Amino acid sequence: MLHLVSTCRKLDVGRYFIGARDLFRVSLYLLLTALSLPACAKTYSAKPITATVVDAETWEPLEGVNVVADWQLHYPNWHGAGSLEVAEAVTDKKGQFHIPGWGPKAVPSHLPHGTRLGNDDPGLVLFKSGYRIRGLSNSRQPERLLPRNDIPVRYSDWNGKLIWLEKFKGTLEEYGKYIYDPAAHMGAGIPCPWKKTPRLYAALIKERERLDSLGIHNTDLPSLQAMENYFSFENCGSAREFFREYLQ
Repeated sequence: MLHLVSTCRKLDVGRYFIGARDLFRVSLYLLLTALSLPACAKTYSAKPITATVVDAETWEPLEGVNVVADWQLHYPNWHGAGSLEVAEAVTDKKGQFHIPGWGPKAVPSHLPHGTRLGNDDPGLVLFKSGYRIRGLSNSRQPERLLPRNDIPVRYSDWNGKLIWLEKFKGTLEEYGKYIYDPAAHMGAGIPCPWKKTPRLYAALIKERERLDSLGIHNTDLPSLQAMENYFSFENCGSAREFFREYLQ
């Protein structure tokens, strides 16, 4: 079991036999020293996630489902602070997927003290062409709402579970208006986050191309040219070269 790792230094002030004036000086010294120290670095790890995805009506295993897990950080005021980690997998013929464990990984030092993972992490997103996108998260266990009970080794409530996806029921035009990029807000704070989920983005690019070929134009889905622009802006290299093997 991995535990929180603190990089805070210990301060030995020795013994003082002091009056009120000296007590004030020592207190001021301790305060200024504490403010000059770096924030304690909190680290997290994650357990592996393995589950099975099935069709909601037939309960048959679904192959080729893109699954993305996102571990989101939150500021002390609980506003989003970006992702600590993002990982992906694709279901096999049995409908199973496996996302490896990771860690320990420290909360970036530039973030304010008290920044932590949320109580529902990791969040999961599942995408398959022709199906409704499904998002899942952990239930908010009461004991994890308090900072002192913030657990260092995270797990998914969906590990070992059966997850169903529902086919989209409607016209092609309605599907074209519905479908979107489910990972658009994942990976914030991670350099070149699209490289963490190449198979999902390859599937989304192909879905846009498929809809375009059918006369359904959806600008919410990424195109290869859009990804090329993102890569260029973030100095991530060439999107066409990076996605070449995934788009075959």
